[in-house]
Amino acid sequence: MFEKPGFEIRITTTETGSILRAQTEREVATKAESLIRRVHARGELIGFSIMGPSATEIGRIKAYLEDVLIEVAQLSI
Repeated sequence: MFEKPGFEIRITTTETGSILRAQTEREVATKAESLIRRVHARGELIGFSIMGPSATEIGRIKAYLEDVLIEVAQLSI
């Protein structure tokens, strides 16, 4: 039995770095969104990179997290 390759998101800020891993797109995106919201509340700049089994899935996660970043930035204005 082989497991489906999972996803990894690396989130970096001026203060910290985190590596989030999960087997599904949804699970890793939820973890990343939660962390992004916490870090943004502290006023830190945020960068991220995504690794996963397909470019299509990575693209969906990237678009979602970019929307989250836009949302939290607008909430702080």
